[in-house]
Amino acid sequence: MKLIVGLGNPGPQYAPTRHNVGFRVVEKLAQKLGWRWSEERNRALLASGSVGGEKVVLVKPLTYMNLSGEAVGALARWYRLSPQDILVVCDDLDLPVGRLRLRARGSTGGHNGLESIVHHLHSDQFPRLRVGIGRPTHPRMSVIDYVLGVPPAAERSQLERAEDEAVAAIELVLTRGLETAMSVVNSDPEARRRAEEQRQRQQTRRPPIQIGMVARLFPSHWRPLREEIAFARSCGFQWLQLRGSETGLSEQTLGDSFEAVAAALQGSGLACALEITLPLTAAGTTPSGATLATVLAANLPAIRRLPCSRVHFHLTASPSSHDALQALEERLVPALQEALALATSQTPPFLLGIEHNEPAAGPFARPDRCAWLLEQVPELGFVWDINHTLPEALPGYLALTPRMILIHVSDTPLPQLNYHLPLGLGTLDIEGYCEELLARGFAGPAILEIGGTPRSGGFGRDSDEALQASAQRLRTAIGRAYARIRSRQPEAPKAQ
Repeated sequence: MKLIVGLGNPGPQYAPTRHNVGFRVVEKLAQKLGWRWSEERNRALLASGSVGGEKVVLVKPLTYMNLSGEAVGALARWYRLSPQDILVVCDDLDLPVGRLRLRARGSTGGHNGLESIVHHLHSDQFPRLRVGIGRPTHPRMSVIDYVLGVPPAAERSQLERAEDEAVAAIELVLTRGLETAMSVVNSDPEARRRAEEQRQRQQTRRPPIQIGMVARLFPSHWRPLREEIAFARSCGFQWLQLRGSETGLSEQTLGDSFEAVAAALQGSGLACALEITLPLTAAGTTPSGATLATVLAANLPAIRRLPCSRVHFHLTASPSSHDALQALEERLVPALQEALALATSQTPPFLLGIEHNEPAAGPFARPDRCAWLLEQVPELGFVWDINHTLPEALPGYLALTPRMILIHVSDTPLPQLNYHLPLGLGTLDIEGYCEELLARGFAGPAILEIGGTPRSGGFGRDSDEALQASAQRLRTAIGRAYARIRSRQPEAPKAQ
């Protein structure tokens, strides 16, 4: 988890001043990411979300500049963060107007906001991104009047460009790490421009589908999650999917504390997803009477602390008739709305979705019923399992691509479904599916869901070797599909 703190003073009279450049940077970043300033905690205004599967909280302290550390220190304790996880954005008198400087640690340079943060964190070992505002040129103007003054139009234009560059610098920190970001930000402006253009070119060439795997924490062949994390990293996976339960995912199941697992995930560059599979009664609750919201609440400690940025339910049931099935699906609408409200109320919120079933295997087993559910619960995400899909249902599920938060990938010998085989041992056109998804704009994790329970055809076939081979097959399929998509796109006109 990362805290991005913009320093400034609250109130409209301070908004356009030089001293509030930190506020403006995090405001622009929030706007770019589509995050809302929807929470106030510890005398700070917060906007939060996820970047690359990692929790990120944007902060505007409401304590006024000289007491910024009171809010930052309290938030650091609330989120249990080390100073290295807090990036502070502030103005700097000693840098020319519009210049940026990114450092991993260091002195405060006499900046009162930084002084306060150092005091309350008991450390100066936190990154800071300084935006140059220059010093007053008029001999009679005090520093206080200068920093609290509104810059003239030409200078304001320079600061606006610098603020945009600062937003890009923060994104670079979050996606590629502090060291890489420092090498770019602290170079000369022309070098930064070239590096940013190169980054954008690379981004457009990189398929937006990331590959993940299901952690094999089955009772029959359990091993500590840290071993699965090490294996996933060695295979180049970007996501790891865990399985929640009615009583909540526990540290005992993981074989380590949440903090240790979170550190291992972060160190390996792995994002985390959670699936909660539940059998339901006709009343829409579990056999013990738990609702979807109470089950989700039981899993919140793991979701928050690992963290899990994507969570979905896989709901199973055996209704006695078509009418009973439809009645169950209708009962699940308010249950999912309640669970979704819980997910969006968290800090930061996480994406919540539902996975469909194979035909005649329970609720939401047809694309039209899934589409109906997504209309009833507009902010609910959808998880598509290609292993559960007959060819005739493919167009209906592909139409739901804009709502997909992740997909499950394994092979099956059509028309048989739900075999969860390693890729290449069934008859699914994985590359064709990837091309269809990419053409419709899907960007997110593709989780290899190989193996499973004894009734699955893939049971016992989720060996390290099978997962490595399947990951390579999927990576190749995505790459080829993406190359075809790009080859059909018209080239951008070249500058004259």
